[in-house]
Amino acid sequence: MNEEPGSNTLSRLQTILGVCFQDQRLLKKAVTHSSFEGGGPAAGNERLEFLGDAVLKLVCAWYFYEKHPILSEGELSVMIGRIVSEKSLASAATRIGLHEFLIVSQSLEMTGGRGLPSVLADAFEAITGAIFLEHGLDVVRNFTIEKLQLDSIDIEEFLRETNLKNYKAKLQEFLQKRGKDLPEYKTTSEDGPDHDKIFSVSVYSEKTAIGCGTGKTKKEAEQAAAENALKSIGCDWVFDIAGKF
Repeated sequence: MNEEPGSNTLSRLQTILGVCFQDQRLLKKAVTHSSFEGGGPAAGNERLEFLGDAVLKLVCAWYFYEKHPILSEGELSVMIGRIVSEKSLASAATRIGLHEFLIVSQSLEMTGGRGLPSVLADAFEAITGAIFLEHGLDVVRNFTIEKLQLDSIDIEEFLRETNLKNYKAKLQEFLQKRGKDLPEYKTTSEDGPDHDKIFSVSVYSEKTAIGCGTGKTKKEAEQAAAENALKSIGCDWVFDIAGKF
């Protein structure tokens, strides 16, 4: 929608969320994109989005710390990063039909902006922040577990995938075994609008660029750069005293 919702619309949204709001203005703010004409950027959900991001990370860390004591610090970090990623949050927002309730500008509406993963993920974070402010940590924890389907995550599969796909860890291990400095990641460019950026990252070893990659987040781009570096090293490079692979 590109107009302010009425009480019936907010009531339907609360039913879908499984959470009631006494402060209807807070809920409306959570689903208002900053592009919406009528209130300016301050009327949008960006501050709630910021709060919700922190709350989601805390709740997910708390949940997996208690439920899965076998997970190491590094595995917990990777797990939380995956769950609170744009892709994961946008998927959760789509499942509950959150896109139907977003208040966006006419221009964003006409370009299909309400369906953008970044817009959906931001809205989910904002909703989470609003629930935290309205009801506190216990309610938002239950909401997060249910809507992100944390109970259904296959930890065994996650551990297998993490072992295979954590290219940054593998690159670090590769370099350390050869007595080299830890890899250094540098963002070389950020392209696209704020809601749909593409990051480019290069990875360096002892001031030599050994790989590059792109992604929707800096972390994703860093993983891609590390993967590219490992492939390059494996195919063409062997380190010697002169500093060449």
